[in-house]
Amino acid sequence: MSGASGERTHEQVARAVRGSLAGIEELLYVIVGLLLLAAAILIVVGAVHDAVDAIDRNEAAVSIGVTLLDRILLTLIVAELLHTLRHVILRGEIVVEPFLLVGLIAVVRRILIVTAQLEQATISTHQLIELGLLGILALALAVAIYLVRRSEPPPAAAAPE
Repeated sequence: MSGASGERTHEQVARAVRGSLAGIEELLYVIVGLLLLAAAILIVVGAVHDAVDAIDRNEAAVSIGVTLLDRILLTLIVAELLHTLRHVILRGEIVVEPFLLVGLIAVVRRILIVTAQLEQATISTHQLIELGLLGILALALAVAIYLVRRSEPPPAAAAPE
C-alpha cells in the first residue's frame, strides 16, 4: 500500500510544482507586458516632446519627420511584442510571424536612419554596404513572412447558424 500512496504523493507534488511554475511564468509575462506598455507610453511621450522641441528650434521638416517616423516604428515594434506576449498568455504557444514582423520593422527603421544620415554627410562605402545588406535582409524577412503565412492551415469555415 505504501508504494501506491507514495506514487500518489509524488504525482500530487509534481502537479503542484507544475502548477506553481505555470503561475510564475504567467506572472512574469504580465510583468513584462506592463513594462512593454510603459515603454510604449514613454516612446510616444518622448516623440511628442522631441517634435515640439525640434519645431521650437526651427529644425528642418524632413529631420522632424524622420525622427517621428523612427519613433512610430519603434512604437510598432513594442506593440507587436505586446501582441505576441498576449498570444502566448492566452493560447500558451509562441508563434514565429510576430518576431519576423518585428525584425522587418527594425530593418526598415534602420534603413530610414542610415538614409537620413546619408543626406546629412558624405556617403561612405560602409553605409552603402549596410544599406545593401539591410535591403537583402528586408527581402529575406518578407519572404519568410510569406512562407509562414502560406504554410498555416486555412481558417475553418464558419459553421452555419
